[in-house]
Amino acid sequence: MARRPRILLFGLILAAALATALLAARHLGGPRASAHYAFGHGPTIVLVHGLGSRSGHWLPVARRLARHHHVELVDLPGHGDSGMPVPFSLDRAELALDRALAEISREPVILVGHSLGGLVAAAEAIDHPGRVKGLVLVETALRPQVDPAQRAAMLTALDGDYASVLRSAYQSFGRDSAQGLELYEEVRRLDSTMVKPWIRLALTVDLSREAEGLKMPVLAVLADRSWGAGEPWPAVAEALGYARIPGLRPVRMQGCGHFVMLDKPDDLAGEIEWFADRQDGMNLALR
Repeated sequence: MARRPRILLFGLILAAALATALLAARHLGGPRASAHYAFGHGPTIVLVHGLGSRSGHWLPVARRLARHHHVELVDLPGHGDSGMPVPFSLDRAELALDRALAEISREPVILVGHSLGGLVAAAEAIDHPGRVKGLVLVETALRPQVDPAQRAAMLTALDGDYASVLRSAYQSFGRDSAQGLELYEEVRRLDSTMVKPWIRLALTVDLSREAEGLKMPVLAVLADRSWGAGEPWPAVAEALGYARIPGLRPVRMQGCGHFVMLDKPDDLAGEIEWFADRQDGMNLALR
């Protein structure tokens, strides 16, 4: 009789160990599909927000697009109703998006990504071109926008002075200081253990070479903060990692900050709609 409690205890420990192993296996098996929300009817356009943003930021653009298109708003991993893959990587963020696209449509879609959402969208289009008939990158850099010394300093500061790194980045994203502060306050409320891996990704991932594999038409929409007046496009394309992309059409939006969908929703919707409606083999340069 004295052994029974020990046997029971051993059984509980074994059950706990099995549960832990199953949980780990589930994570290693890949993340769930990203959460997505739909409205409108017609050809499908998928909108992916950026880090510290939310799908609701796309609503002003989505409402216009939904007049003639089926629009899907997708949450990045760690945002909204989408879980954060553990461990986190660009590959696992891409897999969550790929699974969402598989649920959304059997046909290729117009995939639109903002900022880091555009980086994930570009990775998806590179690796799964059959899912994407046209790619729109809004204020997206395909390579880090800092040199190695700056990157090392920012990675160190990310752990030692997280709030300052966040404040500096998001206040610079605003069209003015008021919007910059509002954007910072929004991202500051998010879990830092989710935000930090995304920032590390932005500082380290370079898709500029792989971007040569983007065979579908690509539209790059940039604010004048990224493509300044008088800056030659070849230099901008090289700096942002776009130089190798065939079939690329760049568009410069003046008078707005990093969040183009908030500052110029009608103009941005018009560009996306024009692009979406012409994915029938026409030469984009003919516009």
